[in-house]
Amino acid sequence: MVGIWPEVSLKNFERWRDTLGLLEDVGAFQTIELGLAIADGPAEPVSVAEMTASGFGLARVPPLLGRPLIAADEHEGAIPVVVIGYDLWQSRFFADPAVVGMHVRLGGTDHTVVGVMPEDFGFPVNHRLWTPLRSDPTNDVPDQGPEVFVFARLAAGATLKGAQAELTTVGPTPTDVPDTGESLQPRLLPYRDARIPPLPFGDRIIRFLVTLLLIPPLANIAILVYARTVTRGEEFAARYALGASRGRLIGQLFVEALVLAAGAAGVALVLLRLWMLHELSISNSIQPFWFDLGFSYMTILFAGGLAVIAALIVGVVPAHRATGRLVQTGLRALDSRTGIQLGAMWTVLVVAQIGFSVAALPVAFEMTWGLLRPGILGPGFAPEEVLTARLMMDGEIAPGAEAGQSQFATRFGALQVELVRQLGAEPGVSRVTVSAAVPGDEPSALVEVEGLEGTFSRTVVQVNRVDDVFFDVFDVRLMAGRQFDGGDHTRERAVVIVNRTFFQDYVSAPNPLGRRVRYVRTQGGMASESGSWYEIVGVVDDLPANTNTRRMYHPLAPGGAHPVSLALRVEPTANSVAGRLLDMTTSLDPALRIEEVLGLDEIYRDLAAGPRVAAAIMGAVTLSVLLLSVAGLYALMSFAVNQRRREIGIRSALGAQPRRLLAAIFRRALGQVAAGFVVGILLALLVDYYLPIEAAGGRNVPGVIPGAAVFMIVVGLLAALGPARRGLRVDPLEALRG
Repeated sequence: MVGIWPEVSLKNFERWRDTLGLLEDVGAFQTIELGLAIADGPAEPVSVAEMTASGFGLARVPPLLGRPLIAADEHEGAIPVVVIGYDLWQSRFFADPAVVGMHVRLGGTDHTVVGVMPEDFGFPVNHRLWTPLRSDPTNDVPDQGPEVFVFARLAAGATLKGAQAELTTVGPTPTDVPDTGESLQPRLLPYRDARIPPLPFGDRIIRFLVTLLLIPPLANIAILVYARTVTRGEEFAARYALGASRGRLIGQLFVEALVLAAGAAGVALVLLRLWMLHELSISNSIQPFWFDLGFSYMTILFAGGLAVIAALIVGVVPAHRATGRLVQTGLRALDSRTGIQLGAMWTVLVVAQIGFSVAALPVAFEMTWGLLRPGILGPGFAPEEVLTARLMMDGEIAPGAEAGQSQFATRFGALQVELVRQLGAEPGVSRVTVSAAVPGDEPSALVEVEGLEGTFSRTVVQVNRVDDVFFDVFDVRLMAGRQFDGGDHTRERAVVIVNRTFFQDYVSAPNPLGRRVRYVRTQGGMASESGSWYEIVGVVDDLPANTNTRRMYHPLAPGGAHPVSLALRVEPTANSVAGRLLDMTTSLDPALRIEEVLGLDEIYRDLAAGPRVAAAIMGAVTLSVLLLSVAGLYALMSFAVNQRRREIGIRSALGAQPRRLLAAIFRRALGQVAAGFVVGILLALLVDYYLPIEAAGGRNVPGVIPGAAVFMIVVGLLAALGPARRGLRVDPLEALRG
């Protein structure tokens, strides 16, 4: 079973279904939210898969009762039908065996139940309610209409590579990805992979930073293992002289390293399990049917394989050297009582550890601060005083039926205006606004901005459509120009308002008013216009504040969007507003539905969950880097003191001053630390120049690079303090006797 990424228009799917010869059971679906009412009961929101009948043929699971969807159900004029899942049959229909043939009201339209699927069946993702996906015969434009996910099965003898070549030949215009501005050809992938969206740019940056932060701990582990192996050189030499084979010595070190690596792998699996449970708890989306919280044997084998590889690297490689050239060194050490000298590899590891620590810490701090900054500083208003809800109206309108859409919009707009009027008269409600999306959770789009002297720049912005009082309700300051008015709702006045971050980042003109913006698509890396120009008529402050996100607003007329988000500024004592909101919508029209009645502070907490997790991961990795850096520097200084105890004792007996002793002891170590600082600052400057930290959610902080360097110097000095004091306390007589 395969899928095609990304989603495409319904018309393009229909063309594929008729032309692709290397794929069978080509089908498509989209997820919609509708109200389900049984008999005369109230409508409850359900997630519905509008799917072609071929989806059931692809799944090859027979229904428990009745029949699945068939091709005839997709034809225009066919009776609306629905197939229900086992859980819904049990809970809402009380496992009635006569459910087939019953009528339910789904999305304001009567549907006939034609089948019940067996227990645990959830397809295409984990859906439990299916209606036929129908095309719009009045729409002949390939790139218009709803976007659907396409799935299929490879034909007998066909290969994924051959089917991809056919898809590329037949396929539509490359599809834009708004979050990145990239243009991608449709790709044929295994079903699970096709359902996974590309990793957002910010997440890719975070992964890069975590990888960068892992280099110092790895270098530190290598330093510690190397130092531990070197200090056991005399032990290996003695055991070798007593008859222990070289293979036995290497095997011992390998087993020791394997025990440590296996323990680390076990801890990693436990942390992964906890992270998966956390992600599941904060996710409101449908979980895929293939999602499993348990670990497969392949996952355990993979973790075990990594542990073996790590043991080979940190155990066998140092052991091979220790039992080779270091055996002879150890034998000489037994006779001469002189310390074993460390080579160039030690210096490289120390410099790499300190350098990457200095380079990674500024970026990690900026990323962590950027992720936590909105939650710490707040959105600029009191979100606990704002109650939000999603308003929609049941009713099935063909996507291309303009007359039907116009009637639906007019009716919905009139009901919306009346509801806003009634809410404004409610005790405890001061102001009400309507927008297409909750502020702070808007969709993204790629736009082109007109600059000075005919220059243009492209950027990704978050877009919302708002009514005339939106900015007043949220106390957003108007910085330049004007707000929307009733005249902006006409198509002849294509205007937008941008926020302060948008203006500061991408409008290369002293006065942004009058500059133009348009939505763009990309083909072969070139921008092409996909809409008309919009004139910037105003600049407002950031909403929510402290988010460092570019936003653009369009005017919204009543009925101009469906569904819409209501936002009510309420008094702290107004406890009954949520209940009254539900009563008002029901009394106005039974087709009106209110969902997701939440305080805006709850929504912001949910939106901040992901950044908080990312910041926690970044903070944990950064703290580990610091702790391991301290441990590495401490081990370095301790090793230097231990290896030179005899020399320290002799020089102390001859009257050397403590200052000269410290200089002699730590000259090489401090030189390595200084070289690491220089390398780290250079790397930090390169990372700061080439890494778009703000595009990943970070926040540039002035002076963070020199601050990180000074911090690491302090850390290095503190780590060296203990070994230095022990070095000054070496007893000359004890050292000479040793």
